[in-house]
Amino acid sequence: MDDLETKTWRRYGHLRIYVSRGAQKVGWYDVRTGRHELDLPELATPFWDAVHTECHNLDEPPPPLPPAPTASPSQEPPTTAEPDVDLRHNQAGAAAQARADELRDWRTWLAAMFGVRTESRNFAVGAKAERTVGAKLDKWARKHGWHVLHAVPVGRNGADIDHVLIGPFGVVTVNTKSTRGKVWVAENGMMVGGTKVDYLRNSRHEAKRARALLTDACGRHVPVHAVVVFVGAKGFTVRNGGPKDVTVLPDVKSFHRWLRRRGRVLTPEQVTNVHTAARRPTTWRT
Repeated sequence: MDDLETKTWRRYGHLRIYVSRGAQKVGWYDVRTGRHELDLPELATPFWDAVHTECHNLDEPPPPLPPAPTASPSQEPPTTAEPDVDLRHNQAGAAAQARADELRDWRTWLAAMFGVRTESRNFAVGAKAERTVGAKLDKWARKHGWHVLHAVPVGRNGADIDHVLIGPFGVVTVNTKSTRGKVWVAENGMMVGGTKVDYLRNSRHEAKRARALLTDACGRHVPVHAVVVFVGAKGFTVRNGGPKDVTVLPDVKSFHRWLRRRGRVLTPEQVTNVHTAARRPTTWRT
């Protein structure tokens, strides 16, 4: 027995598992991104065993164990291996819910008693909306042969894209928003419940970043379009046709209609290639 101990760490949407042996650090594994560091390569096998066990305890998808190294007369066996993490296992709303859980404390419960919205509550509401939209996307993907990824981690600072949909229409980055108020959108601005929001800017940035990363990973131009989908909006007004580069939709039903009207820009082979690249965490790291 190696007597390894595990400890979980949640912050900014990350969920990391730290493994140690007494006071000595063995390594860590990030459940959301698949990144890991192994300080003691000779403990690679028990390290991954410990990670698998902790993922099971957390009800999170574990990485497959690295294959056992095989020695040859001319080459030393590798001391560690990158786990083959697949982003298609990510659950819709996972990053937002992790952030909500991280922020929840006694003040959160006290605020709820008085009907005061907190940051934790906002993330929890957002996670619920992402699960609602994500369930529909999963259903459509199965029916039409599309591909969808949820809570896609981008970069190294805890950012993520709510949903990435891949099909003959290209790639669609989906920003899900929940509100009980009225939505007003024009070409370069948006208000929700009478308050200006930066959803258009953020969605443009997500699509631009996804386009660059997927194009680099696939070795060819990958068309990406940004969409903002609302859940629970009580009113929806579009002025002058709305934004030209971001599609803003009042509900998930209109999102389905919009998708069915999209033209074909990728062949079946290209859809498969893009999906293969998008499933790899390394594609999204910058």
